Amino acid sequence: MARDRPAAAAAPWGILGPALAAGLAAYAVSARTLAFVCDDAYITFRYARNWAEGHGLRYHVGADAPVEGYSELLWALILGVGMRAGLAPEATSQFLSALAGAAMVALVAWLAATRWAPSRGAAASAAVFAGAAPPVAAWATGGMATMPACLLALALFASVTGAPEPERSLARRAAAPALVASLLALTRADGALLVALVLGPVIAAGAVGAAHRATALRALSAAAVSAGVFGAHVAWRTAAYGDWLPNTARAKIGFGARAAERGLDYLAWNALAMPGLALGFALAVYGVLRVRRVVGAPAAASALAVLVGVPAYAVAAGGDFMCFARFLLPAVPLVALGVGAAAHAIRPRALGLGLGALCVLTAAPATFGVDVLPHALREPFHFRHNQRLGGVEPTRSEREQWAQMVRRAEEWGVMGRALREHAAPGDSIVYGAVGAIGYFSRLRVFDRNGLVTREVALRPAPDELRSPGHDKNVPPEFFLREGHRPTWLGVALAPAEAAAAAAARGYVVIGPTERPGEVLLGVPGPDRR
Repeated sequence: MARDRPAAAAAPWGILGPALAAGLAAYAVSARTLAFVCDDAYITFRYARNWAEGHGLRYHVGADAPVEGYSELLWALILGVGMRAGLAPEATSQFLSALAGAAMVALVAWLAATRWAPSRGAAASAAVFAGAAPPVAAWATGGMATMPACLLALALFASVTGAPEPERSLARRAAAPALVASLLALTRADGALLVALVLGPVIAAGAVGAAHRATALRALSAAAVSAGVFGAHVAWRTAAYGDWLPNTARAKIGFGARAAERGLDYLAWNALAMPGLALGFALAVYGVLRVRRVVGAPAAASALAVLVGVPAYAVAAGGDFMCFARFLLPAVPLVALGVGAAAHAIRPRALGLGLGALCVLTAAPATFGVDVLPHALREPFHFRHNQRLGGVEPTRSEREQWAQMVRRAEEWGVMGRALREHAAPGDSIVYGAVGAIGYFSRLRVFDRNGLVTREVALRPAPDELRSPGHDKNVPPEFFLREGHRPTWLGVALAPAEAAAAAAARGYVVIGPTERPGEVLLGVPGPDRR
C-alpha cells in the first residue's frame, strides 16, 4: 500500500534541542510581560461557579430563563471542576493557558525539526516566532480558552497530517485526531470552524489523489466523530437555552458588508501595529509552497487553509476589540512553521534566516509598547470606534489597549467586591462590562451589550458601528422602557472627597471600596429615588 509520504524521522537533538530552548525562552519572557486576566474571562468564571454550586451553566440563578453568554463550554466545565476542588479560576485559567502555550511552542519546535525546517537555524526561527509573537504573548494567559484552542488546532493538524500508518486499523489511526477535533469543537464556539479548516483540505486531497487516501480517510473519520459531538452540543444548547446559536453570537452584528469593512480595518491595523506578523503570514505561504513535496500535499493544503481561513474569518466577523490580534492567534503556529520552512528553503541560507529574524524583530517589539512603524500610519484603519466617541484623541496602541484591559478589569473587580459588601440582597445593576462586576457582586446584571441579556442581543444591528462586540449597546433607560426596575442604573468609582459634588449630579454613595479614600457611587433606579 502506498504511503502519502515517508514517515517523519526522529529529530536530531542537535536541531530540536536549540529550537526548543530558544522557543520556550522567548515564550517565557513574552508571556510574563503580558500576563493578565481580562474582564470577559469573569463571565465564564461566573457560569463555571454557578455550575460548580449546582445551579447549572447559567449567569443568573433563579427564575430567569438561562442565556448562553459564554463561548467556551469545555473551558467553563474545567474551571467549574477546579472550583469544586477549591481552586480559584483566575489562577487555574492562567496556569492551564500558559501550559497550553508552552506545549504549543514545543510542538512547533518538534514539527519544524522533524519535517518542516530540519536545520538548526530554521527550526529555531520557527520556535522563536511561535514563542515571541505578540498574540501568543498576550493570550498565553488572559483567563480565556484562546490558547488551549490554539494548541488543540495545532495538535489536530499534527495528528492528522502525520504518517498514515497503514498497518494499523482505521479506527486506531483516527482515534487521536477524532478526540482532538471533538475537544476543539467543544472548547470554543468557533472551534468547529478550525476543525473544518484543518481537516477539509486533507479530505479533499484524498478525493483528488489516490496516494493520499489513507490520510484522507483518517481525516474523514475524525471529521465525522467531531461533527457528531458538535451536533450533540448544538442539540443540547437548543434544549438548554432555546437557541441553536450562543447568545454571544446573537450579540454581534453578524456577517455582512459593514462587518467585513471593519474586519479589513482590523487586519490592516494589526499588520501595521505588528508588521512582522504580516510579513510572517506572507513568508509562511511561500514556505509552505516550497516544502509541499516534503511535508505532503495534505499537510500543505491544510496549512494554507488555516493561513488564509483564519484571517478571512476575522474579516467576516468584523474584527475583535481585544488586544494583540486575538482572532489571528490560531494561525500563528502554522505561520511559525511556514516561516521556518522558508528559512530552511531560501538560498543563500543566510537570507532565509535573516527573513525569519526580521519577522520576529518587527513583531515582538509591540509586546513591549514599541512601534516599529509610526502610530499615525494606523489611524486611518482604526476599528475600535468606541475610542473615538466624544473626541478625536489618537487611538490606543495594542500595548496601551492591553494596559487598559488590565486596568479596567481591576477596577471592575473593585466595584464588584464593593457591591457584594454594600448592596442589599435582591439589588440589580445595569452595566456594559458584566465580567468582574457580575462575578464578584453576584447581583443580577442587565447587560447593555447583550452578552448575557437576550433582549439586547436580539435587537437589529444599528446603523453606526461601534467597537467589535459593542455594536448593540443600549443606554440604561432601555431597561426601564422594557418594564424592568433595576436598582442601580450605573455605578462608578470616585475619591471620597468628590462624593458631595457627585450627589449634586444624582449619584448616591453605595459604600467605600477596598482602596483607601475611594467610594463606589451609583445612579439609583426608580425604586431607589
